[in-house]
Amino acid sequence: MKRLLSGTLLAFLGFAAVAYGSEGSVSPSYGDGATSNAVAMQRIAQNRQVAPEPGYAWTKPYCLRYRSAHPDLLILGDSIFDGWSGYLLHVFPRALVDARVGRQFSSAIPIYRRLLAYPGVRSIRTVVVELGTNGPVTPEQVAQFMRLAGPNRRVVFIVPEVPRPWATEVQDLYASLPQAYPNVRLEYWNRIASLPDGQENGSYFWGDGVHPNWNGIRALVGGLQAVLEQDR
Repeated sequence: MKRLLSGTLLAFLGFAAVAYGSEGSVSPSYGDGATSNAVAMQRIAQNRQVAPEPGYAWTKPYCLRYRSAHPDLLILGDSIFDGWSGYLLHVFPRALVDARVGRQFSSAIPIYRRLLAYPGVRSIRTVVVELGTNGPVTPEQVAQFMRLAGPNRRVVFIVPEVPRPWATEVQDLYASLPQAYPNVRLEYWNRIASLPDGQENGSYFWGDGVHPNWNGIRALVGGLQAVLEQDR
């Protein structure tokens, strides 16, 4: 593999494994509402069965994937983007994808802070946040993240579609962000993934209604492409 950012890739991965080792806990106020890691890994394994290219799918519980030694897009996500990280890199070849099964938004704050220690990450001006599937998100957490990003980075939040108790709360919070942060953009995955009657489009998901299948990830990534191209 190529060198990544500053220092050696081996050193970076060693840092990442230690820094992210405690991820995956579920907010106690919601108990077992989040998809379990075991179920998420089953869905990720299914991705590989349907992907037109084996490299589009990833069957590990954590990924830090990239193709370019000079990334211009940082993508932070959970099992949805972990499982389809290879497809993300196919569509966005200069992306750095950092995703993990079970990740909650609260984890993204220290992760991003530590990533910013690397000059190659500090130079990235667009950040995509695909989080909110595994637990609630608070305005205070978003504010912390946005302070790290600063006013001169474009931050794209993917509004989640997930049949969980916190879904509406997270959707409403994300929908309010452009009013508070001029550099925020939204991809309404919850709208893309819904039928005219408001029900989830079952043809886009595996049986859990959370993890997109091949049809779903193409729709999700296509929507993200459209948002990223708006400011060009």
